[in-house]
Amino acid sequence: MKNNFFNLSLMSLAIASCLTSNAWAEGSQDVEQLKQQLGDLNSRYEAQSVALQALSKRLQQLENPQQVQARPIHAVNKTVVAADDETQNTREENQPSQGGNEPVIKEAPASRSAEAVYREQNALFNKTFTLETGLSYSHSDRRQLTLEGFLALDSIFLGNINLDHIKSDIVQFDVTGRYGVTNRLQFDFNAPFLYRSSTYESGGAGGGGASTLSEHDVSNSNIGDVSAGAYYRLFTETPTSPDVVWNVRVKAPTGKNPYGIKLRTDPSNNNLVVPDDLPTGNGVWTLSTGFTFVKTIDPAILFANVGYAHNFTRSFDDISGSPLTKTPGEVDLGDSYQLGGGLAFALNDRMSTSMSYAHRFADKSRIKQKGKSWQSIVGSDSSSGSLNFGVTYAMSDKLSMVANVGVGVTPDAPDVTVGVKFPYNF
Repeated sequence: MKNNFFNLSLMSLAIASCLTSNAWAEGSQDVEQLKQQLGDLNSRYEAQSVALQALSKRLQQLENPQQVQARPIHAVNKTVVAADDETQNTREENQPSQGGNEPVIKEAPASRSAEAVYREQNALFNKTFTLETGLSYSHSDRRQLTLEGFLALDSIFLGNINLDHIKSDIVQFDVTGRYGVTNRLQFDFNAPFLYRSSTYESGGAGGGGASTLSEHDVSNSNIGDVSAGAYYRLFTETPTSPDVVWNVRVKAPTGKNPYGIKLRTDPSNNNLVVPDDLPTGNGVWTLSTGFTFVKTIDPAILFANVGYAHNFTRSFDDISGSPLTKTPGEVDLGDSYQLGGGLAFALNDRMSTSMSYAHRFADKSRIKQKGKSWQSIVGSDSSSGSLNFGVTYAMSDKLSMVANVGVGVTPDAPDVTVGVKFPYNF
């Protein structure tokens, strides 16, 4: 009896021991599972915290756009990217480790509006081919008063008074191709087509006074002078110095030259002299060179340029404007000097505005009839200045629109110039 009781006690202890061992094993598994779940929750919490910080920063940028203007070309804005664990692991494999739980940071792309500004200044070297088409219109209105006589008693004019009025309109269509060979060298080629129309008015028609006017219209259309150029970046922009680009350009006399065009007197008005045709080129080869400087100062882009153009002497079979005379000779157009500068503002990623001033000085021209000496042409020198306003809009990643309006501020400059261009990047 005692043995049976003893055996039952041993069996009870063994069963209790097994039950206790199983319960302890199950408890350990629960603890491990809880620890794993807690770790997962901590990881998700950290990822959500990063995402919340990114969304908060993005909201501040949208609420205060003036404080986060994009830096043209040299993009300094950064975008925080929050992702799930799988995407995060993939990016960590492709990027250097940043340590801890810091968010992955990716540099924002360059502003397309700022790129268009640099392209306008021929300071964008992106190793692509760009085809640009443009249309421009310019208008000039000139009046000249001619007095033939003398003053009597310092107040009364005795003689003839003649008023000449010339209105000129030019419509020009340009096709320009640009190709960036390297990040420092670029070539371009330009082919213009011009339509010119001029109206000549003069007083004294039919032997009457200056109030009796007669007019004559002359128009012509033809290709202009084609040109090709090269641009080389000498120095790249730094925090304290600008981009410096050197350019060399050659222009060929493919347009209608102005020499030998006959001038005829209107039968109804001896005071009115009009040409048979209108030129679309200057008739000589031109070699020009210059430098362009571009500097980014957020939120503006400053640019300036200086240039010099030399016109080569050329011989012509006829340089006379007399209808009954053919005079061979040489023409030496005066060299010209140009300087200008301005600034542009990137309003957003796609649009920018600009304002600039350009001035061009031209020396006097000379002509030399065959067998005679050189003679300077009175009034052939000029000083032309214009104030320009422009808007650039990136219509897509490849196509942009550049519109500008120019106002002449000197008598030799066109009164107004309006143009629009569409550069397309392939």
